[in-house]
Amino acid sequence: MPRTRTTRLRLTAAVAAVLATATVGTLGGPAVAAAPAAVTAREGTAIPFPSGVVQSAGPTGFLADRTAEMVWTRYADGAATTFPKGEGVSVRGASGADVVVRSEGSRHTVHAMAGGGDPVVIDTPASYELREVVGSTLVMVDKNTEELHLVSRTPGADSVDRTVGGLGAGAIPWYFYDSAPGILLLETSSRTGGFRLLLVDVATAAVFETHDLPAHTYYAQVTPERVLFQAGYNQTRVVDRTTKQGVTYPFDARFALDGNWLAIISPVSATSKIVVDGVTYPNRPVVLKSLEDGRQVPLLDLASGVEQTGDGTLLVEGGTYAEGRGIFRVALDASGTPTATMVADRQKALALVIEKADVPSVFRFDGGDPPVSWETSAPSGVSLELTHVATGRKVTLWNNLDTSLRWDGLLNQQIGAYNGAYTWTMRAYAGNGLPNAERTGTTTVQRAAAPRDFNDNGGADALVRDSAGNLSAYDVSQLLAMKDHDCHEEGCPPLPVTDPEGDLLGTGWNTYTLMAAPSDRTVVGRDRDGVLWIHQSEKQKLLPRTKVGGGWQVYNHITGGSDLNGDGRGDLLARDASGVLWFYASTGDTKAPFKPRKQIGGGWQTYNLLTAPGNVAGATGGDLLARDASGVLWLYLGKGDGTFTARRQIGGGWQKYTHVIPAGTDGKGVAGLYAVGPSGSALYSGTGSTTRPFAPADTLPLRGDSARFTTFF
Repeated sequence: MPRTRTTRLRLTAAVAAVLATATVGTLGGPAVAAAPAAVTAREGTAIPFPSGVVQSAGPTGFLADRTAEMVWTRYADGAATTFPKGEGVSVRGASGADVVVRSEGSRHTVHAMAGGGDPVVIDTPASYELREVVGSTLVMVDKNTEELHLVSRTPGADSVDRTVGGLGAGAIPWYFYDSAPGILLLETSSRTGGFRLLLVDVATAAVFETHDLPAHTYYAQVTPERVLFQAGYNQTRVVDRTTKQGVTYPFDARFALDGNWLAIISPVSATSKIVVDGVTYPNRPVVLKSLEDGRQVPLLDLASGVEQTGDGTLLVEGGTYAEGRGIFRVALDASGTPTATMVADRQKALALVIEKADVPSVFRFDGGDPPVSWETSAPSGVSLELTHVATGRKVTLWNNLDTSLRWDGLLNQQIGAYNGAYTWTMRAYAGNGLPNAERTGTTTVQRAAAPRDFNDNGGADALVRDSAGNLSAYDVSQLLAMKDHDCHEEGCPPLPVTDPEGDLLGTGWNTYTLMAAPSDRTVVGRDRDGVLWIHQSEKQKLLPRTKVGGGWQVYNHITGGSDLNGDGRGDLLARDASGVLWFYASTGDTKAPFKPRKQIGGGWQTYNLLTAPGNVAGATGGDLLARDASGVLWLYLGKGDGTFTARRQIGGGWQKYTHVIPAGTDGKGVAGLYAVGPSGSALYSGTGSTTRPFAPADTLPLRGDSARFTTFF
């Protein structure tokens, strides 16, 4: 059976008579309305009210939901009455009345909050389900028969159970809405799909007025003169009860104050503005529109919920920048203009504030960095944008659930964070159209050097020359991120990198016919005249080249990338036209970077590709890989003195790659490979095993047959 629809934005007409509410002595059915209680305290200092969402309000106080309990708070002095909730226990208030009903099973306890005294207990049949409270009258539906009942009881008397008549044949009580004094407003549906809005006189338990609805609505209201209901998305229909003529307004609204006003609040899911008759109100205030003369009166800087109080005023949750967040009473002043006065102070600023932002002054990414943490004046999603000062590269981190996060050391596109100075901007998102909070600061990245790191960001790079002769460094982590991931939620691997962005290290590299990277920060190139030049990298660029020497035209292949003799410096290998392989040990001196060459051995012309990635299989020195003409890859374990053991076959099929280059090392110092060819590329992680030195390939989409990715080393 359908259940009652309760809306957070609940406004009904406040008329001269109070809603059928009751004091202790008059608790019962449609009793005579009691006079409104004095509310002089509302005109003075607002009572403190730190938490809870207002569910209903009356002339003397309001009921708020605090998850595990409901709390009734008096305007006059802030005195609170707590109603615990629990399994099988519910609490609800009567809209526009000082009445709270606590239900446990079929027993309902009615509390008159204005006058005090003992509560009244009403026992109902087990098949009855409480749907609404009008004054102190329980509106119930028999789940077995779908009949509508009004149940009430005065102190010392028996309960009175009246069946509502006049619903119509086959009508099913569907939704219940806020009611005018002595009137129950409900929507019924028929088994054929029709919907009607019915007005029930609580005194006689009979339907006395009906309105056909074009479709199911989600809210409705009634005043002595008019009926209001939702007529579609962001549309409100107001019908004159006498003439039956209606007007449709292009916004969501509720009756307000004397029934001649509409109150408009932007839905939470809408954009942060309200448009009324062509006038745009930014953020989310409450706008009062007169039905008599069309006046528009915006109130507050934020409004998130409205309740009728039954004494001709409204209760609005919201805030102003001057007063902060709270609960406000909206009433007509002497000139007939709506005004808002705070009656309950939530003691929080309306504007969201980042009260504390702890961003480490240094990031090392060595496992010892403390998390970034913060404190905000209200729960909020927070983002942290970090920008590398020298390059402008950024990363944006965020967390919508907690108050801390950790930086994994990557920038956007999965590029390792460069060493050096950063600026950071922390933003807390207020929502509801309110301004976001922001704090800024600076920090520094200081991370250790890593093998094959040419752009000073602690990660291995692939060096790439394009057809124009530009040399760029691409993080291997960035290339690996080109592989798609199944999970795209928070905390999962990042979305794939579709268009990798490298760091341009230098131009004019078309002058070189052979290139190699013997160490982490050193690149060499042989020009067409046989002269070898060396470039040192600094930050994200290469320094001017230095001449090593001539005569290098005798070589048809050079490679480097690892320490081959155990002295901690990257070395160079060169093969001459006769197939002899030569070893050039590094000196660490840029003016004379290599020691005199040493011959390793002949017969190396059988290979069409050589690469020295580092420690692949756990030997004492850097290892060497060689591919023969049939595509078989062979492993030569380094002895640590610039020489190698006998070769070991790794496997075939490597002819599909045009370049096989070092891919840096893992946390244990084991080297991997990055291979690229016309059909795609792959990352082979090292295993440290001499028999199976590489794990299965991570296949990647980048291809080496384009003008952008011409040469890899």
